[in-house]
Amino acid sequence: MQGTAEEALANPELMQLMLPILRADFLLCGSFTYGERQPLTLPIHVFGGKQDSVRADQLLDWQLDAASGFSLDMFDGHHFFLVQHESAVLRCVRRYADEHLARWRIGATRQLVAG
Repeated sequence: MQGTAEEALANPELMQLMLPILRADFLLCGSFTYGERQPLTLPIHVFGGKQDSVRADQLLDWQLDAASGFSLDMFDGHHFFLVQHESAVLRCVRRYADEHLARWRIGATRQLVAG
């Protein structure tokens, strides 16, 4: 498993603890089917790894579920790019959260003024 330390995979106690969780995750992922639904009324920001098996064009499909804005950031790395780029990802999360909050405040102020 990419991103998992060999020491962790070789630890029987840790694997005994983690295997039921991993099995449940794989079962959920394997059984999920997408269904049509209303887009979310909040912006969606997606992060991806440039060398991950999930390609950027696949991640762009999330914009179909975003009625209030969509953005995508790609980082070097595979599925666990977050480990390598933790600081940069957190800066992006902070920036997008600040931008969303600023837009929300402007909208709330306009509603108050309009009465």
